[in-house]
Amino acid sequence: MIGRYHALPSKLSLGTNAFSGTIPKELGSLLDLRMLSFGMNNLSGSLPPELGNLVKLERLWASDNLFTGKIPDFISNWTKLMTLRLQGNSFEGPIPSSFSRLTSMTDMRISELSNVSSSLDFIKEMKYLSHLVLTLRNSMISGSIPSYFGEFQNLERL
Repeated sequence: MIGRYHALPSKLSLGTNAFSGTIPKELGSLLDLRMLSFGMNNLSGSLPPELGNLVKLERLWASDNLFTGKIPDFISNWTKLMTLRLQGNSFEGPIPSSFSRLTSMTDMRISELSNVSSSLDFIKEMKYLSHLVLTLRNSMISGSIPSYFGEFQNLERL
């Protein structure tokens, strides 16, 4: 039944509840969504590929659930995305290099990520970052700490 209404919502906030199970793929038909929040629940599985249709999305809060699998590459289709909070799940790496297309990003939080073994070069194009939280312990990231971290004029928290 989701998505059959004439006026589609621009915000959907389902956070801080006791929802369980998987994210319904039908949420991908809410094409006018700008904000989607389902953080702090007991949701599991992976993010359905249909969410890739939400190209107007500016904010996604999916933190503190039981999500697993790889961080979806389709997130890079959300080029208007400013806030991405995926911390507190059990995602696997690597973080897609296509995240470099998320040039409007101001707040990105990813933690508890395993099997990363990639570089952080995708962050280079995120010139508006003010909050960056990447907890990548034992992740086998190669190379040196990127010098461009010093170029983020708006970065308040690293």
